[in-house]
Amino acid sequence: MVVTERKVKYTRTLLFSIFIAVFGNSFLYGYSIGDVNNPAGVMRVFYVKVLWERAGKIPKDWDGSDISPVVAQNGTASTTTLGPVSNSTNTSMSLLEQMKKYSEEDDFVELLWSITVSIFVLFGMIGSFMSGKLAERLGRRGGMMAITFIMMIAAVIGGIPIAAQSFEVIIVHRALVGLHNGLSLSLNALYLAEISPKKIRGAVGTCQQLFITVGILTSNILGVSKVFGTDTLWPGVFIFNAFPAIVCLIGLPFCPESPRYLLITKGKVEEARTAMKRLTGYSDVEDELDEMKAEASKQKSVKSFTLKQLLVAPELRLPVIIACALQAGQQASGINAVMSYSSFMYKNAGVPAHTVEWVVCGTSLINMLTTIPAVPLMERLGRRPLLIYPMSCMLVSFIVLTIFHNLQYVDHMESHHNIFAIIGIIAMHTYVMGFALGLGPIPFFVVGEIFRQEPRSAAMSISLCFNWVCNFILMLVFRFMQKGLSGYVYLPFCAVLLLTIIFIVLVVPETKNRTFDDVAAELSHGFRLLKRKGGLPEKEENSELKPMTS
Repeated sequence: MVVTERKVKYTRTLLFSIFIAVFGNSFLYGYSIGDVNNPAGVMRVFYVKVLWERAGKIPKDWDGSDISPVVAQNGTASTTTLGPVSNSTNTSMSLLEQMKKYSEEDDFVELLWSITVSIFVLFGMIGSFMSGKLAERLGRRGGMMAITFIMMIAAVIGGIPIAAQSFEVIIVHRALVGLHNGLSLSLNALYLAEISPKKIRGAVGTCQQLFITVGILTSNILGVSKVFGTDTLWPGVFIFNAFPAIVCLIGLPFCPESPRYLLITKGKVEEARTAMKRLTGYSDVEDELDEMKAEASKQKSVKSFTLKQLLVAPELRLPVIIACALQAGQQASGINAVMSYSSFMYKNAGVPAHTVEWVVCGTSLINMLTTIPAVPLMERLGRRPLLIYPMSCMLVSFIVLTIFHNLQYVDHMESHHNIFAIIGIIAMHTYVMGFALGLGPIPFFVVGEIFRQEPRSAAMSISLCFNWVCNFILMLVFRFMQKGLSGYVYLPFCAVLLLTIIFIVLVVPETKNRTFDDVAAELSHGFRLLKRKGGLPEKEENSELKPMTS
């Protein structure tokens, strides 16, 4: 069934639905990536304060001004002595200074902080596993409405750590936020892919990445020392999560459910017709409905599509590999290490401490601004070029960063260290720009473009699981990688980028301006297509839909 091509109408319903979906989901995901970045220093000092209070090293009612434990030669606080600072003793410093030093050097604090950052990803992985069933049971819109309550609970818990004198509640907060984001990323990507006209599907998918970058920027700005990044106000960064969640909960009832879900999954033809009319602005939507009916009739022999069916169906083997490889490559390229630990990375690169938080905000701003031209470029250039060339830029940027990071440690070049720091900042920003143009937005919605309706939810779930697994491993070990590899910490990411570029060149097809059915039929041939010159062809005519087998 060929749908008649006609002009896309940017209806208020379509634009409003896109905005609510990305603000209540994509924005929150980006916000959660960056919200622990700028306040990291004061939060880690809070961790030390709680640990020392529990160990009896400082009084629980310490007001931060009038006592100081004597510092041992190893730089840690004495377990038995509390007394005033001795200005004549080089081994003495204020209690706050000792706590700060301890927070930066102690391995146990480093482990606690890595768990705080990475548990968000672990529970995101759990959420991604659950997202497929939730999408089929409650629908795309219904599922997004249900999970907003998770984020509101997380916001409340995130606001009480100082009152509770507990860093454990921060970890619980991060776990709940991760669960919400694991569910929301899949639901949101499915919803956007299924409500968008084919001609602008790529641009709409890029809006998801755009709002992720807006979220990262917002959290970094709120986390600076002039806003919430102080030793008493930093919980406000976490409380803010409730605002987009409430907006999403209020706005989603005015958005239509995915017409493809209503017709193909639920069999509600009239409701699908009404939703399609609202989204397209056309009173005659029979061509679109006929395409969905044709797809549904070919799939009617299978009522549900399980994870097992997805993994064993021969015609889905290649698209599953593509979906998982792109998601894994996105995270293993190091982007969330950059966004969550960039304050530490810039310090290591020689950036003055008092400017680090503003450089972090500048990185997030560049990330956001670069994503904006990616929207029209997606439909003009296609998916493959916007993956291959920007990723090559990312690879070169990390190589340059590695070279000039190591030059920082060359003593006889000390007079050039400021220049090296500037080059390092530029290289980091060109890396972020490359990510924002291609590897950031494309994997999320390419998964929706290479599968038909029936396996799409399960495919989105398993591919995002790969995304979260790689993200979790990276966030957990990156700080230890920094300590172990020092100036060579970026080389593993270079290897990942190179391998992913080769994979895309050889395997990934172009999906621009093609129907779901067309792309899926092409990929059903599997790796046999790689024997053809130039890899996968752009289109194969008269491809028949093969039956799904379990």
